[in-house]
Amino acid sequence: MLRINDALDTYRDILSSTMDAYLTQVSNRLGATTKGLSVVATLSLPFVVVSGMWGMNFSRMPMTQWPNGFWVLLLVQLGLGLLLLMLLRRRQLL
Repeated sequence: MLRINDALDTYRDILSSTMDAYLTQVSNRLGATTKGLSVVATLSLPFVVVSGMWGMNFSRMPMTQWPNGFWVLLLVQLGLGLLLLMLLRRRQLL
């Protein structure tokens, strides 16, 4: 009876250690996924802000009457995105 009881305790400890290792692995994967989604959200922020601001129906907005205003704003958006991408890579978050 004592040997069986000791064996059950040993198996319980092994099972507990295995469960802890599994939960740690799941937590690490969740952290990596959250990091990736945060990077995507951060990179899309300048596009959303600039597009939303110049997408309003106002007649007196900067660059609305320019013939190349759309392309200038598109370049500004891409430049902001690339700047954020460089900053994230420099800080090793990407």
